[in-house]
Amino acid sequence: MGYRILYGDPARGDLWQALDDVLFQKFNHASGISLYVACTCVDSGGHHTQGVYYYCKKRQLRRVFAIKGSSVTGKPLVSRPSRNNKLRVKLFMVGVDTAKEMVYSRLKIEEPGAGYCHFPVGRDEEYFKQLTAEKVFTRYVRGFPKRVWEKPAGRRNEALDCRVYALTALHILNPNLERIAARLETKQPEEEEKQQATPPAPTTQARRPPKKRRRGTGFVGAYKT
Repeated sequence: MGYRILYGDPARGDLWQALDDVLFQKFNHASGISLYVACTCVDSGGHHTQGVYYYCKKRQLRRVFAIKGSSVTGKPLVSRPSRNNKLRVKLFMVGVDTAKEMVYSRLKIEEPGAGYCHFPVGRDEEYFKQLTAEKVFTRYVRGFPKRVWEKPAGRRNEALDCRVYALTALHILNPNLERIAARLETKQPEEEEKQQATPPAPTTQARRPPKKRRRGTGFVGAYKT
């Protein structure tokens, strides 16, 4: 699992090109099979919403999706996508509270097994500080208690956000993990995974088939020799 930081201005095309370079790279599995990014989530919140929509719209066939967080209590991890935007891009709403609860509950699992979290050896202390930066507090809104996730002033939480996005992508993709594991054991990659190595070709307008000539309906058109 990789963790990359891209520095730049989201309003410039070179940063999005750098992201393409990351998403189109291959990862070598221990079995010898080359793996590629199967699903990507890009946060559309903030000041560059339309830029995210434009980027995702051209890459939806590669499962690059725009997402937006919702802190509504009890909201499912991922809601059905909507296209209620100018570019008619698929937008998935994410229940961030639900996702963070899942992440934190899995971090408490100490024995390898279902839900256990594996991390590469190279993760530094700053990464784990960001991953666990937020805590749950009870705030009263209009006299009613509400659980909210907050981080102390000055703390960064990008690692936690990325973990939430990865969990969201997994649920959107909904893969058959048993089949994938069996395929890795037999070293047989699917054709779809092979096609992930290169960006999709630019779409061109389909050529219309030539119009058929209408037969005449008069005496000459109907006469046969």
